[in-house]
Amino acid sequence: MKFWLALVVLGSMLAMPDGPANSQSKLVFDTTTIQVVTAERRYLWRVQLAISDRQMAQGLMFRKTLKPYDGMLFVFEGLGIARMWMKNTIIPLDMLFIKADGTVESIKQGVPHSLKIVSSGKPVRAVLEIPRGTSKKLGIEVGDRIRHEMFGTPLKPLPSYKPKTMRQKRS
Repeated sequence: MKFWLALVVLGSMLAMPDGPANSQSKLVFDTTTIQVVTAERRYLWRVQLAISDRQMAQGLMFRKTLKPYDGMLFVFEGLGIARMWMKNTIIPLDMLFIKADGTVESIKQGVPHSLKIVSSGKPVRAVLEIPRGTSKKLGIEVGDRIRHEMFGTPLKPLPSYKPKTMRQKRS
């Protein structure tokens, strides 16, 4: 059994020498774009990536706001049961547990400051945290897809815009 299953829970206990607020400001998260594909629509989302132990331990702790269409994607090395908690997390969240192929396995809610474990129940590859209620509002359901290269479904690049050049009239 992979040990990353409890990584998010145990990782948050890592010592933060400068205190939580200062550690958050020093921790850098890369961002990427994902596409959430529902039965009705497709949504582009800008997410921060939590990949390292420290990033997973920090997650969205101590943040006071999260813009719509922003979130955090926790990416695990392999498949396993994900176990999350909301220690020091102020923002209520929807947690989308995602299979290796990008299919949403389950959607659960996180309660601010709760130490209660929120489990995927089944093996997943990633967890997407977004503002609570967003899943319901946008019609995101179990079985919908998350498109990103990590799930083998890269976003198709938009065609580049090339303005037509104007020919000058000769006199």
